[in-house]
Amino acid sequence: MFAKTADELREMIRQNPETSPSIFLMDDSFAAWCYDNRDFIWLKSAFNRDADPDDCRKWGITAQEWKTNVAMAGLALTVK
Repeated sequence: MFAKTADELREMIRQNPETSPSIFLMDDSFAAWCYDNRDFIWLKSAFNRDADPDDCRKWGITAQEWKTNVAMAGLALTVK
């Protein structure tokens, strides 16, 4: 089961405290890529600005989906 929102991810982490949060991110998602390639400071900064249009185009996601993926990656990194 994979999280689709930060709230879903937060709940999965709460229910499975011994499990790495990355297990709840789809392997081929922008969230998983961010988790593996970005640090929390970058993610926090990214969340507080507009979505990157190049990322959206590359990953085939909307600006809102970009924000959601950034939020999920940031949450997963804080729990890691």
